[in-house]
Amino acid sequence: MDADATSTPLPAWLEAGLAGHPHCITTAPRRYSLRAIDIDQPALIVPLRGQKTFSQGEASLHIGPGRYLMLHRALRGTVQNVPEHGDYRAWCVPFPWRVIDLARDLLAAHVSPPAPGAGYSSGAVDALYSELRQVLAALARPDDPCAWDHALLGVLLALHRAGDDQFRLAHDLSIAARIRLLVAGAPGRAWSSADIEEHLHMSGATLRRRLAEEGTSLRNVVRDARLHHGAALLQTTRRPLKAVAAACGYRSVPSFSRQFSARFGVEPHVLAAAPAD
Repeated sequence: MDADATSTPLPAWLEAGLAGHPHCITTAPRRYSLRAIDIDQPALIVPLRGQKTFSQGEASLHIGPGRYLMLHRALRGTVQNVPEHGDYRAWCVPFPWRVIDLARDLLAAHVSPPAPGAGYSSGAVDALYSELRQVLAALARPDDPCAWDHALLGVLLALHRAGDDQFRLAHDLSIAARIRLLVAGAPGRAWSSADIEEHLHMSGATLRRRLAEEGTSLRNVVRDARLHHGAALLQTTRRPLKAVAAACGYRSVPSFSRQFSARFGVEPHVLAAAPAD
């Protein structure tokens, strides 16, 4: 799967609408790759500057401004961000599972589900302009969560109209993914097994068995969630490395850096827009 990465000028209203929301923008001051990134919820990625590559196995998809990358379901892949003249920026729009369920139920009442296909795709972003304007409007109204869900639902319906609706076949989340999403809400917290059991309404023995079936452990999943949160902070904020490590529950920058590079194959300072401590 390979898309044309040729850049197309984006409308001024798109970047203007995002100007006050830096937390929505992934930046890269230099080229890097993050291997084996776990995507735990569907997301739409719209490059604003530079190029993005998403790979799974031998298949890769390359996009630049004017195209979007839609991640339809929970999956794992390698991401490469390539700046143009030192500038890479992309808007990431995650879709909560409740919104995916709304879209799936609504469409199921009217049309048959699509044939199974790839878990990610690309298309021309201009097909979504009207709906993305609504998302920008909802971003400016953080006190109205219903408006946010409504705007996201509109994007999913626009993707369906464009014939790009594999999100309707998204699988139920694994236990590991559910834990990662939970921990991501408070990555600095000292999570215990009892905390996780309470949130998942699951006994300790069942939790350990289910994670073992998925080839992992609670310790590894919590560590992964913290490191993924660190990657997000490094790409969307200008926090120094020490502050990022602390926000992810690490008291030691060397420990955070060592585990980060072992997990993603790149030193965290390579992602950082701010100087390392």
